[in-house]
Amino acid sequence: MARYLGQVALGCLIKDDLASPRPSRPWLIDLSLLKPPFPVVPGDIADFETAPDFARWQLGDTPASPAHQLLWNEIDDDGRRLLISDRVILARVSWDDLDAAGYVAGRRISIDGKAFRCRLLTGGQDFRTGKDGFDGASPRNEWDRFIGGDEPVEGLPPPKARDGTRDLSDVDLASAHNRIWNWLGAVSWTQEPYLHRATARCCRGYHSARFFYLNTQSHRHEDIGWRPVLEAL
Repeated sequence: MARYLGQVALGCLIKDDLASPRPSRPWLIDLSLLKPPFPVVPGDIADFETAPDFARWQLGDTPASPAHQLLWNEIDDDGRRLLISDRVILARVSWDDLDAAGYVAGRRISIDGKAFRCRLLTGGQDFRTGKDGFDGASPRNEWDRFIGGDEPVEGLPPPKARDGTRDLSDVDLASAHNRIWNWLGAVSWTQEPYLHRATARCCRGYHSARFFYLNTQSHRHEDIGWRPVLEAL
């Protein structure tokens, strides 16, 4: 059984040698085309298209300012230590952008002198039931295990029935599960290609804790982004 070891403040997202603030409104950054079904102001996730070159972005050492520190949910998965970002930290970035930079399958990075492999979560390759994204994905994957509630994670509250419904509200925004994972209003790219379309990649979240979705791998959208995972080396 996986165990939740708590939340860790570590590192920061750097753009052009400056630490970016951690998103305090970690949902879609532009409401002009896509609006959640309840009133919110636009999110404040960093926007890759302001500097669409990963040579200008990196994960850096932990800054002194708590507002700039990234937060990670630490999981012990049978001896494998994972730090999973508690929110999307970069929007309007495509799967192709992340892949070209090495962040899909994983690249070695260093934060505070410690070595990690930085990658995406696995998220499945197909709908689990018909075309119902609310039922999660198949095959077995990290998103459904750790976030979607497929398996108990010792010390981590599972999603409630409300976290999987189709009717989003400010109640969901304030739910205990969403406060831990910030899945509402932001879709996270995952590693896998969609089983039935060569140019599509799988992503998770936004509508519910279990929601499975797909998008064209080269597209950049205001509601889809990078949720990094650090695997300790």
